[in-house]
Amino acid sequence: MIAAAHASIVEEGVAAMSIRNICSAAGHSQGAFYSNFASKDDLLVDILQSHIQDEVTLLRDIVAQCVGDDIEATLEVLADRLAKLAEEPQWSLLSIELQLHARRNPAFAERHREGKAACYRMFGELVADLVRRFSLRPALPAEQTGIGLYALWMGLAVQGDVEGAISRDEMLVGFFRAMAGLDVLEPAKP
Repeated sequence: MIAAAHASIVEEGVAAMSIRNICSAAGHSQGAFYSNFASKDDLLVDILQSHIQDEVTLLRDIVAQCVGDDIEATLEVLADRLAKLAEEPQWSLLSIELQLHARRNPAFAERHREGKAACYRMFGELVADLVRRFSLRPALPAEQTGIGLYALWMGLAVQGDVEGAISRDEMLVGFFRAMAGLDVLEPAKP
């Protein structure tokens, strides 16, 4: 059902998405929908939160599996993964749709804030892993850095490429470096 709902959002937008069509596309009844989700809004938050959880788990595994003390290589791999995700249009469309839906619907806005808070915590855990792994002295507490990282990543996903700006992965590495208290390297010219 989550995959069918995600496809529906990308194709039609949140406003046009219907539970009946999602259930039909997924091959389930509406009763099955309501046995898993209290509302369409709960499904929307679960879609994004599930995706973020999967990706942060993958990123935390990258940190856990890094060999030696080469933070540069680790930061490059993390930033490359986040930059690739930011390029995937279905996630930027989902993010935009959920933000707009939250702006228009106060009841959903509260549920959306809860979902984003969970995402912030997950990104904070990733930052805490980096801090522990490389004995860093971050400029901000891990969860606050996680909020900034999430905002930058989502902003890059929604914004797309900006003429004259450094690449997404360089932007993300620069953010990691600045927040970790590391020297910020001069980015390559675009």
